[in-house]
Amino acid sequence: MYDKHLDGFLMAADCGSFSQAAQRLYISTNALIKQINLLESRLGVTLFVRSRQGIELTDAGRSIYRDAKRIIGISEQAVRAAKDIERLSGRSIRIGTSQLRPCKTLVDAWSTVSRRYQDISLNVVPFNDESLLAVLDALGEGIDVIAGIYPSTLWNNRCQALRLADLPLCCAMARNHPLAYKRRLTFDDLDGQTLIMIRRGDTSYIDELRDEIETNHPGIRIHSVPSYGTEVFNQVEALGGLMVSVQIWSELHPSLVTVPCEWRYTVPYGIVYPLKPAPIVERFVEAMRAAGPLFHND
Repeated sequence: MYDKHLDGFLMAADCGSFSQAAQRLYISTNALIKQINLLESRLGVTLFVRSRQGIELTDAGRSIYRDAKRIIGISEQAVRAAKDIERLSGRSIRIGTSQLRPCKTLVDAWSTVSRRYQDISLNVVPFNDESLLAVLDALGEGIDVIAGIYPSTLWNNRCQALRLADLPLCCAMARNHPLAYKRRLTFDDLDGQTLIMIRRGDTSYIDELRDEIETNHPGIRIHSVPSYGTEVFNQVEALGGLMVSVQIWSELHPSLVTVPCEWRYTVPYGIVYPLKPAPIVERFVEAMRAAGPLFHND
């Protein structure tokens, strides 16, 4: 992974002597000096000032010393990572986790069935929600599965999904909002309010709620956004509006509360996985399918 002559160079620099370094490397002094001379020739710089008192790094040598330490560290880390991949290959599921798609629910559910699948382990891989589409396009490479709610379009059929539950759509709002004290909300409660929703066309599940509001409850003002993220949650808290949400997001923003609503609208929650999954991913998905629903709705 790196020029092995660097080992001799680093040892000589640490010892301040070619002979002492050679002893620690179990080679002759002449062999070590030849290695250093060859390294200097390859690099085109003088690494050491030689004197009867010993050796001392030149300015160029000190620069090479610092970088060589870093290079060797990176190289060793890369080898360890490669060995870990080889060791876990074929039996490890890489679960993506993000702010809007935390993996805890899935990991907790897996712990209840994992005794029957001792050959499968889970690795958690963080990602940013802003890069979700890129992650979906590369499913099966760095990340195998993602748990969370998903749209009816499956992001233009970028992946497959295993439906594990139907989560009721709720409303999130600032803790000091006048509706925050209510146990459940009705459409009448929302009259005169601004409600943030995902734009039309992203998912039929949200569009059904939008159709209901636009047709039968015109007093509710809809504000459309292309996607949810930290900025949208902050906007709800700062402007005093409401947003369509789900209970599993209730802890994402400390200043918001999530209140159930008296309507029939839900959004699916489940596992998103590649169009062509590896055999181990297929086994994992089938195991979760057999485990049954994750939530029991009221």
